[in-house]
Amino acid sequence: MADPIKSADTIRFGRFELSADTGELRKDGARLKLSGQAIQVLAMLTANPGNMVTREELQQKLWPGANYGDPEHGLNAAVNKLREALGDSATEPKYIETVPGRGYRFIEVPEPPGVSHEPEPPATEPEPSKSPWWKRKVTIAVAACISVAAMLYPWIMPRIEWIIRQNQLRRLTVVPLTTLPGMVGSPTFSPDGSEIAFVWHDETYAPGFDLYVKVIGTDKPLRLTHWPAGVNTLWAAWSPDGRNIAVCRAAGPAGSAVYLLSPLGGMERKITSMSCASWFVGGALSWSADGKQLAFLHYSPSDDTLGLFVLSMDSMEATQVKSDCKTVILPAFSPRGDYLAWACADKLNSVPIYLKRLSDGKVTQLLRGMQGVGGLAWSGDGRRIVFTTGVGFVAGGDLWEVALDTPDRPTKLPFGHDAKDVAVSFTGHRLTYKQAHANTNIWRMNLSDPQVHAQKVVASSREQTAPNYSPDGAQIAFQSNRSGNTEIWVSDSDGSNAVQLSSFGINETGTPRWSPDGKLIAFDSRVGGESNIYLVEPHGGLPRKLDIDIRGNNMPSWSHDGNWIYFTNGDDTGNPRVWKVAARGGRAVQVAKHAGYMPLESPDGQYLYFSHDGQLWQVQTDGSGERQVQDIPPVRDDGWSPFGSGIYFMIYVNNKTEIDYFDLNTKAARTIFVMDKWAPDDWIGGLPVSPDGKWMLFAQLDEVSSDLMMVENWQ
Repeated sequence: MADPIKSADTIRFGRFELSADTGELRKDGARLKLSGQAIQVLAMLTANPGNMVTREELQQKLWPGANYGDPEHGLNAAVNKLREALGDSATEPKYIETVPGRGYRFIEVPEPPGVSHEPEPPATEPEPSKSPWWKRKVTIAVAACISVAAMLYPWIMPRIEWIIRQNQLRRLTVVPLTTLPGMVGSPTFSPDGSEIAFVWHDETYAPGFDLYVKVIGTDKPLRLTHWPAGVNTLWAAWSPDGRNIAVCRAAGPAGSAVYLLSPLGGMERKITSMSCASWFVGGALSWSADGKQLAFLHYSPSDDTLGLFVLSMDSMEATQVKSDCKTVILPAFSPRGDYLAWACADKLNSVPIYLKRLSDGKVTQLLRGMQGVGGLAWSGDGRRIVFTTGVGFVAGGDLWEVALDTPDRPTKLPFGHDAKDVAVSFTGHRLTYKQAHANTNIWRMNLSDPQVHAQKVVASSREQTAPNYSPDGAQIAFQSNRSGNTEIWVSDSDGSNAVQLSSFGINETGTPRWSPDGKLIAFDSRVGGESNIYLVEPHGGLPRKLDIDIRGNNMPSWSHDGNWIYFTNGDDTGNPRVWKVAARGGRAVQVAKHAGYMPLESPDGQYLYFSHDGQLWQVQTDGSGERQVQDIPPVRDDGWSPFGSGIYFMIYVNNKTEIDYFDLNTKAARTIFVMDKWAPDDWIGGLPVSPDGKWMLFAQLDEVSSDLMMVENWQ
């Protein structure tokens, strides 16, 4: 199709003329104020008089290569403005005829280029009397107001739309959808929105992770699966035709797979043996709008990646989606079938959301820099994405939404807290999310008599972990979210007189470690989107960042002489290595070549221990003699501490959490203590022992529960 602006000087029709040189539309010689998009629509239509121009051709011309936004809405607006300028009608068109659902046709044949056109002289009429002076001033004032409003429109309109949207959201109410004991999660609506399937786990009523379904408005759920206790996580997604529920079952590398089962119950059918998994967040599965494809996540232990795959339901072949991301989470097909969205959790405190346009495979970044994303779903019209900022197995965050045409303006919703696992019913106009509550406290065990019941010493209604004794044993530094975000706190050794030391306002701050002289506490934070090490005085003051010549540093600890700070570098990029730097900062020195987390020096200051993938390693503090510690059972990477001639470590036996001691001389391990409840799935920060060797601190998950909350009339 020829571009008329380039192939002709002027196109005339009726009392109008369109100039190719200036892109202006004139009526009887007077220039009309018309936007560039409306002019482009007119140029394409007049270049093809009598022929239909499709909506797709017009959208491609106006928004070439658009990755997001709403071209449908934009085209409608441009045509409406054009008709208004021409004095045309959609029902009785003189110039622009609508071809319903397909496009538009120019029905007034324009005059060929170069033909002279002189407007007919107006009929002789008596000269009108002059308007009164006040009418002229009013006209000028009104015109000025219209001009000012036109100039301010691009700035005012988004604000008006935001106010309208906030008013809509404030009228919505949140009600409990489930009130079951224990943990529920991974909600997924039936296609008509009348039923919901979810995962339920409770020690008494539902001892394993299994899938349940219930009709909304009723109380008792129907159990669909009876899987063994070894299944540690499930995620579910209801198919668009309502005939199947896809289930991602995570039970270790050998037992993880994707299954299909009927929402009425019965035998499940395995459709892929790939190790379907998710990274402590809900939403590992998503159906395409036509039900022909299923997106899922697959963990590859060889390169420690969580990749995004799409399974064809016709051929049962799985194809990996190119994402340039090591840890993909939360895949979600759009309801209109035009996009596949996902989040990238390579950096915990700066998680972006990506969109893949399915028509041409182009991937673009919709949103960046969020403090974790714990749930993701589309709105029913496909114009917005709603997500949560929750990170971790239990912890939740706030509900947010972002429109595709304003990706730089995400909006926090006026409802929802401690939220994760978002799901939307496209036809039922319902939204649900998991609201989680966890109470984790710091307990103290008497090592001289470990059979005596442990005591709770640092407690609140929220979460506190990563304890560390001061050099004199009189105080405890720890991390807690009792103020709303995870910050560094310090208290007396019995938990009293707690004082907050940091106020970064994010959830990725922690791992406090006392200096040997007790004058400083080192800790890490991802404030600003990058992990760094900070120092703060235990009596208060502003934390200061430790200047190091390499970036992305966390998990600090001190050498026994206080001259060095050990740390992990590269955790955010999936390449963790152990380094050290002078306590004043400066040039960093790599200590170990093997991947490792949480470096801790031995009591005699000779060795540095670190862990990775359940294995414990040691290296001399000068970087020599690096080797794996032999014969020690697998350890939790954040659940161990060196003491005396051995290592205290956390281990899971018979569905219980034990604290054992491994003697480095005899190579023997013995059980020290069995915890009453559970170890937190989130960061523990070690098993510190008091300087006198009498007490050990550990974090215990004392209470955990969640409910599904529902919002009606969600648009």
